[in-house]
Amino acid sequence: MNRKSFAQLALVSVFLLISADDDQLTAANMRSFIEGVRRKAPVVYVGSVREVRQLARTKFDIKARAVVDVLAVMRSPATNPREATIEYSSYDEKTPILEGGPQYQLSPGVKVVAFANSFATTIPPGYLMQGTHDELLKHVESLRDALRHISPDQLKVHEINEGDRRIQLALYDKLSAYLRTSK
Repeated sequence: MNRKSFAQLALVSVFLLISADDDQLTAANMRSFIEGVRRKAPVVYVGSVREVRQLARTKFDIKARAVVDVLAVMRSPATNPREATIEYSSYDEKTPILEGGPQYQLSPGVKVVAFANSFATTIPPGYLMQGTHDELLKHVESLRDALRHISPDQLKVHEINEGDRRIQLALYDKLSAYLRTSK
């Protein structure tokens, strides 16, 4: 590709991005923010981080593993263990946060809501929320309220249908009830 073609392509891409409305930009965000990712997670639980271990460090990333005490299981295909492990990408003052990638700074005592493939998983491909009970409750209620109000066209963008919406709303209600009562 010559320089002129590249410049034209870049200009068209910028124009399309600027002219797109917010609903279209939502679809362009990372896949983990799509409701279908949370819907397809076979394991959903609330937990408290017990310990964190650094597995590897590069100039651009920290690989870490958290051991999580499982406090409540909202969805599971099998038995419900008392403990889960999450391998994830992190950052600190020496290793800057990566643009566009899900990175977390977990520490003992932090509460999490995990949408995962199993109780021993790598994040992504799931979805992880972290914070205090109140912060998690606010986030879950925000997801629930947004899901209630999205249009049928937006359901397609989020890779779910009306049946999935009902299942997720019930899950968010269950999570909200647990977080309200378990302080």
